[in-house]
Amino acid sequence: MLGTTKIYGCLADPINHVKAPTIFTSIFKNKNIDAVMIPIHLNDDNLENVLSSLKAIKNFKGMTVTIPHKTNITKLCDYLESDAKFTGAVNWIKFDNDRNLIGDNFDGQGFVNGFIKQNYSLKNKNVCLFGAGGAAVSIGASLVNEHIKSLKLINRDINKAIHLKNKIHSKSNLLKVEVFPESDYTLIDSDIIINATSLGLKQTDKLPFNVNNSSPNSVIADIIMQPEETELLKHAKSLGRSIHYGKYMIESQTDLVGRFLKLW
Repeated sequence: MLGTTKIYGCLADPINHVKAPTIFTSIFKNKNIDAVMIPIHLNDDNLENVLSSLKAIKNFKGMTVTIPHKTNITKLCDYLESDAKFTGAVNWIKFDNDRNLIGDNFDGQGFVNGFIKQNYSLKNKNVCLFGAGGAAVSIGASLVNEHIKSLKLINRDINKAIHLKNKIHSKSNLLKVEVFPESDYTLIDSDIIINATSLGLKQTDKLPFNVNNSSPNSVIADIIMQPEETELLKHAKSLGRSIHYGKYMIESQTDLVGRFLKLW
C-alpha cells in the first residue's frame, strides 16, 4: 500500500461470513487500482460514531454494507439513490468530494444478474421468496422487472411481508403477489425458491424451509456466502434439486459497484 491508497470497508456483524474484502481487493489488484477493502466488525450501537469517524479519514472512500446494518444505515446517509430509497436499505455507501454519504442498493440486480449468468431463467417462473428484510426487498423489487409469473412472500413477521407486497405492487400491480406466514404455505408449485433470510449463517440455525416439500424440478437459491454451501443447499443437493450459491449475488455486482464508486 502507498500513501495514495484508497480504503474501502465491508461492514457486518457477524463478519466471518463476508467475502467482499477478498473479492474486491483482488479486483483492485487485477485492474491496477490503488485500493484495498478491509472487514469492519461493528454492532449497531456504534454505527453512527464509527461513520462519523470514517468521514474524517479522507482516503476512506466507502463501504459495502451487510447484515444487520442495511436498513439502519439509510438514516445516516445524506443522499439515497433511487433503489436504496425504494427498498429502504443500502448495501453500498460512498463519500463524495464534500464527504457527504451516499447510499445505493445493488443486492436485487446482483441476485438477478448472477442467477441469469448461471443459465437459469426467471421469465414466466413462479418464485417463492423467504424473508422481508433489506436483501429480500431489493430482490423482490428487481424480480418485478424480469417478467416472472408470480411471487410468493413468506416471512416470520407477516406485516413486513405485506409491506413488501405493497411496495412491489407500487412498481407493478399486474404481478400476482401472495403473502403467507411461516406456518402455512406450500412449495410444490414454486419453480424457484430463494432464501433471503440470515438463517444459515450459523451451524445451529434451523433450515428456512423444508426442501422435501419442493418440486423435484425447482431451483433452490441462497444469498448467504459463507458457508458457501449452506445446510439448505446441501440438503437440496442431496435431493437432486438444482442449487444456486449466494456468492453469485456479490460477484455479479462488481460492474454496478465500479460505476457507483467511479473506479471504472
